[in-house]
Amino acid sequence: MHTLRSDRFHRARRVAQTAAALLLSLGIASPILAQTRVRTPDKGVIGYGADIGVLFPNEEFENTFTWDGFGEYYVTPRVSVRGLLAFAKPGVAGFPEDHFRQVKLLFSGVYNWEKGSWRPFGQFGAGFYFVRQHIDGTQDPPGETRGGLNFGGGAEYLLNNESAIKMELRWDIVSHPFLLPDASGTSLTVGYKRYF
Repeated sequence: MHTLRSDRFHRARRVAQTAAALLLSLGIASPILAQTRVRTPDKGVIGYGADIGVLFPNEEFENTFTWDGFGEYYVTPRVSVRGLLAFAKPGVAGFPEDHFRQVKLLFSGVYNWEKGSWRPFGQFGAGFYFVRQHIDGTQDPPGETRGGLNFGGGAEYLLNNESAIKMELRWDIVSHPFLLPDASGTSLTVGYKRYF
């Protein structure tokens, strides 16, 4: 019995020592990394990446998975221009076999702030929304192209001089022809971004 308690004590002590050494190493390494970090993003830098997340469409559709790819050019360290191609296919509420496919081609201006390794940002833009209803058992109507606005914000966390993790909340307000489904919605995404 005594050796069991002794083993637990030694194991807990080793874990505590390892954790303390790790925290000490990170505490020393952080100021060194901060001194060598290059300002990212900078003027003329190009960023690209991909996001995955959830689209929250209007109430006649179900929430669905969405993904996108984007490219971004930094005009200044604080201002960039972004192009984004996104895809989602929400189901019609109550009819899981019916879908409303949405392909989005968006262009936005983005402004970011520098907060250490964090880069909070806000964005506003416009784009083209290619939509088509897929209804099970009937002839699908032709697709259509709609115009719309998008705005939102989020944050990037810089992992190093070449990459970041990106989180974003974006609202899409899409033109809505009479008697046709509304493609407006909110997207919450997380993704990975590279700089070159």
